[in-house]
Amino acid sequence: MPTSTSISTALTDVPKVLQPYITGKGGILPTGQQLLTQDYSTVYGDPLKTAGLAGSGRVASISPMQQQIGAELSGMQTPGQFGMGTGAAALGLGALSSMLSPEQTQAYMSPYIQNVLNVNKEEAMRDAQKQLIGQNLASARTGTYGGARNLIAQTEADRNLQTQLGKIQATGMQNAFEAAQKAQLGQAAGYAGLGQTFGQLGTAQQASDIDRIKTQGAYGDMQRAIQQQQLDAQYQDLMAQLNYPLTRLETMNNLVRGVPLTQTGSTQSTTTPPPSFASQLAGMGLSGLALYNMFGNR
Repeated sequence: MPTSTSISTALTDVPKVLQPYITGKGGILPTGQQLLTQDYSTVYGDPLKTAGLAGSGRVASISPMQQQIGAELSGMQTPGQFGMGTGAAALGLGALSSMLSPEQTQAYMSPYIQNVLNVNKEEAMRDAQKQLIGQNLASARTGTYGGARNLIAQTEADRNLQTQLGKIQATGMQNAFEAAQKAQLGQAAGYAGLGQTFGQLGTAQQASDIDRIKTQGAYGDMQRAIQQQQLDAQYQDLMAQLNYPLTRLETMNNLVRGVPLTQTGSTQSTTTPPPSFASQLAGMGLSGLALYNMFGNR
């Protein structure tokens, strides 16, 4: 039995009141086609370049304060007090090492020490001379002046004088030597204290310089952050301007979305498949036997 297939097509159209907004000049479809066929350079690239916001133009450059800090950091050197402290410490060590050398210690002794000792020796010699005169007078009164006993007494007195003079020299030099070593030790301690003071001053100066640079750096960072915010605001404003046609087009599309379309007509077609070869033979009254007799049994 033959079958047929029916296809119905309904034709719809935009309401006339909305046609200017959809297909008319400046409507959604023409405008969308115009916008979407433009290349990137035309829509975004060229305007961004003109505004100086393309690529690295959107990144804020180093602020003047940051440039100043960079120059200061590159030229920053070790505080001079450190070198002065090192020099003072070296002098202190030199003063300590000189204590091991009598020759160097002598340089710390008073240059007038020998004069003082000579005065003391002269005083001792005058005292001895006075004693010798008294002894001679006593010997003369007893009648023993010039005798052996007097000679022995003079010899003993002279030996005592030489011993006293040597003791004055040795004791004076020893005292001067000890005083010189104390002076060396005091000088070494003074240099060590001076070196420590210079080191503390250098550390304080360096810390002060670093704190100042940190403060300036914070201000420089703030400068650059503000500049970056300005660039971001300019970029966002420009992108809003460039995207405004698309935004307006989307708004227009939202306004007409969901509006029912009118049906202007419909078409219907029916397709009936042709009969098969077997059915055609049956319609003609021919059976398989008849076909055999006609074509095969000759």
